[in-house]
Amino acid sequence: MAPIREWLTRLKNHEAPVTQWEVQRREEAARLLGNAEESGDWIALTTHYNGFVREVAVRALRDQPSPEALAALIDRLNDWVPQIRELSAESLNHYLSPSYVQALLFVLEPLMALASRQRADHGPTLMAVRKVLQTAEIHDDVYANFLARQSSPARYLFTLLLEKSVDTQTLLRDSLAHRELTVRLAAVAACQGLPAAQALPLLREALFRPGAKVRVCVMRALLPLLENPQPLLRTALLDDSRSIRTLALWLAPKYDIDARAILAERLTQGLPTAKRDWLGILGLAAELDVELEHNWLTAAAGSNYPSVRQATMGHLGEGHSVELLSALDDPSSAVFLAAVAQLNKHSWASLKTGLDAKLDKDWHELSEKRRHALMRLRPQWQQVAYLLARLTAEPAAQTLWAKRVDLWCEEQYQIVDSVTSRAERGKLIEQLRDLTSKGLISSANFARVSD
Repeated sequence: MAPIREWLTRLKNHEAPVTQWEVQRREEAARLLGNAEESGDWIALTTHYNGFVREVAVRALRDQPSPEALAALIDRLNDWVPQIRELSAESLNHYLSPSYVQALLFVLEPLMALASRQRADHGPTLMAVRKVLQTAEIHDDVYANFLARQSSPARYLFTLLLEKSVDTQTLLRDSLAHRELTVRLAAVAACQGLPAAQALPLLREALFRPGAKVRVCVMRALLPLLENPQPLLRTALLDDSRSIRTLALWLAPKYDIDARAILAERLTQGLPTAKRDWLGILGLAAELDVELEHNWLTAAAGSNYPSVRQATMGHLGEGHSVELLSALDDPSSAVFLAAVAQLNKHSWASLKTGLDAKLDKDWHELSEKRRHALMRLRPQWQQVAYLLARLTAEPAAQTLWAKRVDLWCEEQYQIVDSVTSRAERGKLIEQLRDLTSKGLISSANFARVSD
């Protein structure tokens, strides 16, 4: 860096008139370059506003190869100064060697971003990097990196490896099990270009891996390759994935398969024990609108799996209020909300006694969220009717219940209640008026519900 510092000194001592701003820029450049020369930290200077400082930093990085230096050089390939772009391209050529494979893999994302930048034609640079990464001697390093990557770098490496793969089946098998969803989807598409004898085992294996979106694509690719798709579709009708069942239901008529007969046959067998089997049966029954027998529903509602209990709630109609009310004690929030949603379809007459008992027993133990959900099951006037009943029954807790009543009044905007009779509404309003006169609830809040 000595020649650069000598140049700056000569420039500073030049007798030609200069502005104060130019003097400040020269002094700043000299200071920054001097500090960088001592510390060796040139990367930060590659983004400096002063083009001269950026140029010197790029020149310095050429002699200090590292993954971080390569990332900085790639960023400067799109610099707004042509000379810096050219210098960065020359410096990057040093990395276009299999010995720098780890550095190239480190900068995959900035390299891919370079493709969308327009200040120069970056195509030759990107092609040169691609060619290096496809070199046979570093295949294992690139492959190992591919298996660990996610998002766009994983997709980029998959395409790169597929172009030059000597063992396509191994690559596709690993890709179908890849952690990145889009790689798995691309692998399914690639399998469709293989001969049936090669594609079949890969797709069969992938069909049973988790991930409904991929499984549906696998199934679509697999069906045309099968001589007899019926066994697969029969199994798919009872799959735990709704997406797979929907596809199977849509294709069933085409292959003369009676979905109702498949379900009826399964229901003649014993109760399932696995979660996947339960979800498949409950899901297909719901989609075909088939009512399950009481012993099946009781067993499903008592399953150890929350997802099975949740799916069961949708099958419990008016005749299963007891089971639904019991589900309100379920520790799973998903099961509780599913039970509330189903109870909301029931008539108030069938619900009142059990819901009152539940609230009487567990009011103070319930979380605010659950308490609110249960109160919303009641018609609006029945909500305050319950609160007023508790206030009357528990004079020692009058302040607590009066606060609840006041809050209920405050929350009302437009009361729509087709259940509570006019006479009962009148009695409730009189009770509220009495509480207002005693100062237990706000007169402004009472006015919201008394008009």
